Amino acid sequence: MGDYDEDHAARLYLKATLHPIDRYFMQVRRRLSLAERPIGTSSKAGRTWYGYCVYQPANLAKALEIFRIYYNYCETGKDGSTPAMRLGLAKGPVAPEDILYFMLNQR
Repeated sequence: MGDYDEDHAARLYLKATLHPIDRYFMQVRRRLSLAERPIGTSSKAGRTWYGYCVYQPANLAKALEIFRIYYNYCETGKDGSTPAMRLGLAKGPVAPEDILYFMLNQR
């Protein structure tokens, strides 16, 4: 911001964390089988099974976009608010049906 003194800026840097980002990535890996890491086989040949991986990266990009919208607007945290609510982008949690069946007023 430019108007913080050095001590205040240092305290802000100490509060910074990657925990929310790590949590998001963990949820992507756990909830989207397309993004799951490959599984090592039990044989000693060192083979890896890519059973859930996508054959077209565009499909993974579409699934990640849907999950991002769901995570930011539908899923509430311990405080009862969504990430979009914390940033002031939404007034309340949005039902997934409202997002999936959204249509602009067409004339």
